[in-house]
Amino acid sequence: MFSYKALLGLFVVALLLEDAGFILLSRGMKATRVDPGEGGRILAILRHPEVLLGVFLQALYYILLLGILRDLPVSQVVPMTGLGYVLTALFARLFLRERIPLLRWGGITLITAGVVLIARSGA
Repeated sequence: MFSYKALLGLFVVALLLEDAGFILLSRGMKATRVDPGEGGRILAILRHPEVLLGVFLQALYYILLLGILRDLPVSQVVPMTGLGYVLTALFARLFLRERIPLLRWGGITLITAGVVLIARSGA
């Protein structure tokens, strides 16, 4: 059994994998908007390396989440996944060059405050 701090660290790693997966999935799906050629769009999606790696990273996230759920209450873990919204926005800004409006950052800040409260309740 891991310590609480170790579980939180593992949780952060899981969230990083999840959000890296989202970025790769987004890039891969955008890349498959162009003419897919032989086999059609579905095959183009299923063969695209960024889509495949994105799905793999998402699967790793869920495997880690299962391990975390073994040791922490679901009422704590699932709300803490809201921290992923912060990472997703940061990754989208950095890697996809997405514009994120101030109002959206405000919402993300509120979610983060809630995650901090939930995380502290389990220490």
